[in-house]
Amino acid sequence: MAHVLDPLQIRDDSQYCAALDELEDLMLADPDTPAGRRFDELVRLIEGYEVRRDGDDLDLRPKALATASGT
Repeated sequence: MAHVLDPLQIRDDSQYCAALDELEDLMLADPDTPAGRRFDELVRLIEGYEVRRDGDDLDLRPKALATASGT
């Protein structure tokens, strides 16, 4: 099944907006379905683009857990 957005990474704001639109349509998808897997894929693509675009470190949880555990 072809998707509107099928890049290995999001390259510009128009692809980013298309990914957000598609993600919204998949919000209620069951995890172990093609739609649920597409949702997960889009989240990774969107987060990767946001990190490259904004320079933010979106995944702070591992660092916070390591700090809390003293490692």
